[in-house]
Amino acid sequence: MSIESICPKCGEINNVDHKGEKILIVTCKNNHIYDHIVIPYSRTVGIKDERRIKLEEMIVEKKFHRMSDKSTICLLIFENGYEVEGRSTVRDVADFRLVIGKDRAYEHALKNAMVALGAYLV
Repeated sequence: MSIESICPKCGEINNVDHKGEKILIVTCKNNHIYDHIVIPYSRTVGIKDERRIKLEEMIVEKKFHRMSDKSTICLLIFENGYEVEGRSTVRDVADFRLVIGKDRAYEHALKNAMVALGAYLV
């Protein structure tokens, strides 16, 4: 199984082979070495039907920004020009994982988009 891992130093996305380990040692394309802690998390938690598929097909661009040591923002730009934002944050800096933060911010943005663009999905 291949998973995405984002280097905390340069933000490079790396595809890593995962064979059930809980911690992976990853070397990014810029030769930074870091630990990737594998936490089971599904991107499909929350919205699980054909409306999600339609919604994701409408996305033209996804932008992610790390706001602080604990927060991530996702901005989804849709083909009709509408923009929806989602956020994620953790209580303690030691718990922050950028990949998980991006996933959760993306899920939050999708849920907000479902409310805002629900009429387009019928």
